[in-house]
Amino acid sequence: MSYEPKVYKKAGGDTLVVASGGAIEVEAGGQINMGTAAVAANGDTLTVTAALHAGRVVQFGKTSGTIVTLPAATGTGNIYRFVIGVTATSNANIIKVANATDVMDGSLCVQQDTDVDGTLKVWRADAGDDTMTFAGAATTGGIVGGYIQCCDYKAGFWSCQAWTQSGGGSEATPFSASVS
Repeated sequence: MSYEPKVYKKAGGDTLVVASGGAIEVEAGGQINMGTAAVAANGDTLTVTAALHAGRVVQFGKTSGTIVTLPAATGTGNIYRFVIGVTATSNANIIKVANATDVMDGSLCVQQDTDVDGTLKVWRADAGDDTMTFAGAATTGGIVGGYIQCCDYKAGFWSCQAWTQSGGGSEATPFSASVS
C-alpha cells in the first residue's frame, strides 16, 4: 500500500498542489499572499471567483461600464473590494448576485455632487435587493474613487457597503432587485 500526499510540490516546478481531500492550514500569525495588484475589470462582464478576487481590489476601468457577478453566497467570509477607476459615462458599473436566492444587506453612501462637501444621501438595502448600479454620470453614484465592499457572511446573504459620489441630478438608491 502506498501513500499519496494530499499536499505536495509538483515535480520540476514551483507549484504547490492541494489534491482532493487535502487542505492547507495557516497557523496563527501566518498568511497566504495571493498578490497585491488590483484586478482590472475592463470587459463588458466579470464573473468574480474566490481564487482570483477574494481579498483583492477589482478596479472598474471602462467608460461603458462592467457588469460584475459575485459568486454564490455560502458563508465563506470572503471579502470582495471594488474601486471605480474610470467613471462609466454610458451604461453603468453593476454588481449583482449569482442567483435568484442570494440577496444583499448593507447600506450605501452617495455624496451629492451639487451640494457643499459632506452632504450625503444614505440608502439601506431593502428585502430582496440583489443588485447595485453605479451609473457614474447619473444619480446613483459611480464617480472615480468610489469604493464598494461585499462580504459573503452567510449562505444566501451578502453584506454590501459603498461610498461614492453622484454625477448629477436627484440622487437615487443604487440598490435594486433585478436577478431572476
